[in-house]
Amino acid sequence: MGDRPWGRQAMIEALKALVVVGALSFAAFVYARMAFGGAVPPATITRWRNIYLAVTVIAFLTPNYWLMLAAMSAAVIILGASETFRPALYLLLLFAVPAVSKIVPGFGGINNFLELFPFNLLAVIILFPLLLRPGETRGARTGAFADAFFIGYALLVFALAFRDTTFTDGIRRSTAFLLTAIPQYFVFSRIRWTVERARLATAALLVPLIALSSIAAAEVVLGWHFYENAARSWDVAATLRYVERSGFLRAYGSVFGPITLGLFLVVGLALAPALLASAPKKRLAALSIPAIGAGLLATFSRGPWVGAVLTIVSYVATTRRSLTNIVKLGLAGIASFAALAASPFRDTVIGLIPFVGNVEENNIEYRQRLFEVGWTVVRQNPLLGSEHYIETPAMQSLVQGQGIIDIVNAYLRIALDSGLIGLSLYLGAVSFSMLAVLRAIGPARRIDEELSSYCQAYFAALFGVSVVLVTTANTIAQIQEMTWVLAGICVGLARSVSLARREQGAAPAAEPASAVAAPEPVPDHAPPRGRPLPPHLRQYVKR
Repeated sequence: MGDRPWGRQAMIEALKALVVVGALSFAAFVYARMAFGGAVPPATITRWRNIYLAVTVIAFLTPNYWLMLAAMSAAVIILGASETFRPALYLLLLFAVPAVSKIVPGFGGINNFLELFPFNLLAVIILFPLLLRPGETRGARTGAFADAFFIGYALLVFALAFRDTTFTDGIRRSTAFLLTAIPQYFVFSRIRWTVERARLATAALLVPLIALSSIAAAEVVLGWHFYENAARSWDVAATLRYVERSGFLRAYGSVFGPITLGLFLVVGLALAPALLASAPKKRLAALSIPAIGAGLLATFSRGPWVGAVLTIVSYVATTRRSLTNIVKLGLAGIASFAALAASPFRDTVIGLIPFVGNVEENNIEYRQRLFEVGWTVVRQNPLLGSEHYIETPAMQSLVQGQGIIDIVNAYLRIALDSGLIGLSLYLGAVSFSMLAVLRAIGPARRIDEELSSYCQAYFAALFGVSVVLVTTANTIAQIQEMTWVLAGICVGLARSVSLARREQGAAPAAEPASAVAAPEPVPDHAPPRGRPLPPHLRQYVKR
């Protein structure tokens, strides 16, 4: 099916949307240069801005999907050629283009070869070449369990991709997982993370999320999904809907899902304090936190709201004097809730609060029923799941009005697809990644306080994502990519701290014994200590 003809009206709408998205994105990079310019070189932020805006313009003004991917690839290769830390370029552009896909036409008798997203192509261009380089953390055994569980999960996914299907379909599925997880985990887990690299990676991920937050707020105010204008011209098989809650449009930016956008903004909320610690202009940099919070509120997604609260608590719990800080955080939360209760928006906001409000209670009931029915189906094939679980009578009883079964629980979906073995391997990879970086926080403080703040931030980010995945599928948009990137960074940080400690401990041992200061030998002709020379002999000593 070809792309839709791009009429004059569609072009005008795309230009209008581009003006809004471009202006808000430009403003985010201007703010980043002002707030984080002391932590990240201003020239780097300017270069990032140019690449990001160029890709954004290409996305909105190219009516053909394949032509857009070609132009995006050329822009990334040419404009990103001077980027010294290539992984940051991948993080920078992860959300720049709408998260929609098309099927790659087949060849050699193979039909519908692969479903390709823009961020899949970014992985091919940026991350896959880095896989060929030797790892920078060789010799560090930290994170070995995370590696083992990830490799086990990957092998299981590759094997099950060929279950009860054709060889061609198996290749298609395994290739999709290859693009989604392998370079993301292995590239980021084998980087030798210095404070400078941690700053670059965090800023490259955080600044686009600040831009998306402002775009999300504008979507609610204007009642308009801006990125939809770009995606509709490509004739993609994506569900682009306007969904409201309590009379407000639920924003979703370029990822086309309110909960999905909320999940990514939870990551931003976890990373902002670390970059704040690196920034000289603390007050200006601190504005990034309420900015991301505003975008999170604009999604009207209760799962990410709960995830955000637990993410903040997990970050505070890993600080110095954690108990005192948690008490302060609790008091601040009580004060905020009291102020909210006294505001004119009390009833509306309280109605949206999870476990307290009563807005769309049917969604909560559906999730409870989904878990009960899904767990029953899992027990029918407990070890490796089933390829045809969706066709069982129990699952068919969950069909909604749109004629679909929405499996809004990532862990349940993994168990249905690959059984309890697959779920255990997945949870093992994520949990051991979190545990590795959690154990590295204390040693990192003894090396560099700033490095420890990044360990805290990425632990909190992966923890927050794990919480939100209870409320959504992990196959949507860039969720899998984000999960494995965070897991890789957690392991990479832990390994880097381990190597730094080893080098720090080996430094004194490597010092030669002759370098140790020794008292100067007393000349043979000198008198014993405590008996000064007579005045008439001192002139001969000076000679």
